[in-house]
Amino acid sequence: MSGFPWGGSEYLWSMTAIEALHDRHSVSFSMPDWAEQSHPTVNQLVQQGAQFFPRSRQPQSLVDRALNKVRQIRPIKVLEACFPESLDAVRSTYRPIFANQPDIICVSQGTSYEAAAIPELAELLLTTTIPYVLVCHFNSDVWLLDEQWRSTARKLFEKATAIAFVSEHNLKSAERHLAYRLNDAVVLQNPVNLSHDEIVPWVETTPISFATVARLETFFKGQDVLFEALSAPEWRSRLWQCQLYGAGPDRAYLESLADCYGIRDRICFKGHVADVRSIWADNQMLVLPSKGEGTPLALIEAMICGRPAIVTNVGGNAEWIEEGKTGFVAEAPTAIALKAALERAWQHQQHWQTMGMKAHQIALQRRDRTPAQSLLNFILEAMPHRFALSDSQFTLSKP
Repeated sequence: MSGFPWGGSEYLWSMTAIEALHDRHSVSFSMPDWAEQSHPTVNQLVQQGAQFFPRSRQPQSLVDRALNKVRQIRPIKVLEACFPESLDAVRSTYRPIFANQPDIICVSQGTSYEAAAIPELAELLLTTTIPYVLVCHFNSDVWLLDEQWRSTARKLFEKATAIAFVSEHNLKSAERHLAYRLNDAVVLQNPVNLSHDEIVPWVETTPISFATVARLETFFKGQDVLFEALSAPEWRSRLWQCQLYGAGPDRAYLESLADCYGIRDRICFKGHVADVRSIWADNQMLVLPSKGEGTPLALIEAMICGRPAIVTNVGGNAEWIEEGKTGFVAEAPTAIALKAALERAWQHQQHWQTMGMKAHQIALQRRDRTPAQSLLNFILEAMPHRFALSDSQFTLSKP
């Protein structure tokens, strides 16, 4: 991600890089340089021998920050005409990756068409003879791709040596967005942030406590829709609280929105909490009102900890949650659909603990315990010819 130092989509590529270094591969990686805000994993990779190609986040004027965000969701042709200097600044940051001449490049896309939204990166990928792999995380059923963006994205997918998504839902959405069959694409899993797999003991609280574990960015994570659903008259007489775990740019807005809806006394902003198990020592139910997703780490972690979930039918959510068995699925990321799912959950409170135990079992059965090794194998198998363990060199790039 370019807007934050680290996010859920960073764990898979970074752990894969560590795995590759352990297997004596030569690894380089590229991402925006957050300097003192850099995630510890960045320093770990460098210390273990990976070559870091930092990309400048400058210039950082208000216009440039807005451009950095908007260029991922708006036609590039228009932006290039309006902000040529800003796009030129982006262009110069990707060339060293290709000049390094790796044997293969893995492009980890926080959003599924991110590389296509960066003109220089797209051009370099389309003209290079270096094979590349696309790993696609977030997608949304309501992406509006203009014809130029769709055309560029489709060319990138057509030329890619291999393609992976983190959910079947997002793979199918991409086929619809691109009008192109991705017959050879595969689905890989993200790693989870848990030291062990035991269920967190069930906790009974009054009021009942929901937890939302997500970045505070409503455009993607949908906490605004959740607040609207919870402001319905029937919820005013019920004993509940909703604890929000995570940081992000929309905290002030969400505080104001909670005040507007008259539910501020029910909403607790907990900030970022590194210890996932401590979250589930205080809460009974995960709520993810996302408007789009990959497959959220927070969902798999909650299931492993023995908690059911209320989710929207985006990304991989419904591939993990079975309605009425391990949680409840809102058919769309809207207040009406989410309110209906919340109501179904409320009427089945007596089954939550049993549902959490079932969720735990399902997660352990389906979880890939070595997702980094799975991606590494996927990358190596995509090479035109296989190398000895210590001979291959590849680059992982985060747009």
